[in-house]
Amino acid sequence: MTKRYDVIVIGSGPAAMSAVYPIKESGKSVAVVEAAHFGGTCPNTGCDPKKILYAKAEAAWQAKQLAGKGVSGEVSFNWEEAMTEKEKYTSVVPDAMEKKMNEAGIDTYHGFAEFQDEATIGVGDQTLTADRFLIATGAKPMAFDFEGAHLLKTSEDFLAQKSMPETIALLGGGYISFECAHLAARAGADVHIIEAGDQALKAFNQTHVKELIQLSEELGITFHWNWNVERVEETSSGVVISAGSNQLKVDALFHGAGRVPNIEKLQLDKAGVKTDKGGIVVNEYLQSTSNSRVFAAGDVASTDTLPLTPLSGKEGAFVAENLIANEMSTWRPIKAMPSIVFTIPKLAQVGKSEGELKKAGVDFESKEVDMTDWLSNKASEEPIALANVLIEKSNGTILGAHFLSQEADQWINVFSMAIQLGITVDQLKSVQYLYPTVLGDMGNLF
Repeated sequence: MTKRYDVIVIGSGPAAMSAVYPIKESGKSVAVVEAAHFGGTCPNTGCDPKKILYAKAEAAWQAKQLAGKGVSGEVSFNWEEAMTEKEKYTSVVPDAMEKKMNEAGIDTYHGFAEFQDEATIGVGDQTLTADRFLIATGAKPMAFDFEGAHLLKTSEDFLAQKSMPETIALLGGGYISFECAHLAARAGADVHIIEAGDQALKAFNQTHVKELIQLSEELGITFHWNWNVERVEETSSGVVISAGSNQLKVDALFHGAGRVPNIEKLQLDKAGVKTDKGGIVVNEYLQSTSNSRVFAAGDVASTDTLPLTPLSGKEGAFVAENLIANEMSTWRPIKAMPSIVFTIPKLAQVGKSEGELKKAGVDFESKEVDMTDWLSNKASEEPIALANVLIEKSNGTILGAHFLSQEADQWINVFSMAIQLGITVDQLKSVQYLYPTVLGDMGNLF
């Protein structure tokens, strides 16, 4: 028997959750299909549990920075205890999210969705059809073809470890590797990052990245540059990684080398849905260019937007509006989306880089500022605090901002607002901020 809906949403992460409730409230019948945990990666196995663990590591770091300077007693980051606290949060998420949907009249299905034709999917032994589909299945770790690639554990596995291995390696020099490496090192592990090239965190200010790498090395993290992994072997005493003449043996090897759209199992060819390396090819309505029934949002949509949770939510809400409205509107990308690496110190950026502005021929001013000796940073004994603000000379608007600081998240939110709203340097300086606070030093940046 086939069950019919007005809209079927495949996936249950931020993009999906931002869409299902408005669609249901409009009077349409809605179903959600989820193959893993209801709620998706972020609250279950991604950013939320990571931040819970990070908060504990950050508190221990802060205590050590201030030891003997008004703070006494031995404090350390205990992985096992932190994991217990993390589990208190994540263990209830899937059931709570599914219950909330069911109470709102949204049907839920567990399993992989596979298209049978342009309007029908199968979920296990059930067949569902709909007028419209929203695909929001997120991303998964990119595949490797070297021998033994199946031995790679994922970042989800990392965040699920009950205890920390003595020695670990992370493959790739991106934000996933850096964040996991800092947590593991602060939990006492011997940590290695393996990078195929000679550069890490390529989307960020490279002067700041070099400083972060140096601080990471001081923490005990070892970097292996220009290692092209050819083989991974499992032995009785660990995992052996081979890259040319180089070898490294660790207790566990984790994938931190990037993610790709999670669409492989959907059988999109049977629905006539065109895809490319970025995911589902969509038009200005986030609608499939080859099957008008299908929309895509978040990491699976082939757009120029960053694969970040807040953007996925905005795209999901936008698709919901188009599914409800009589006339569809055009997607307008966010003018500037901030991104951050939760290391200690934090690395953050928003807007353009110097390289991008020079390539575009923009006449701009670059403000490089060392904030390390400012009161807000001295009070917490930050080892380093750097800022780089890029300003358009003709009108004083902010074009880009880059920070390496334990307070980078506060700074970057303000500069994200400035770029998105077209706020000028003079306007930022004219605001009365609290003193003594981090943002109270705004005027010193210019």
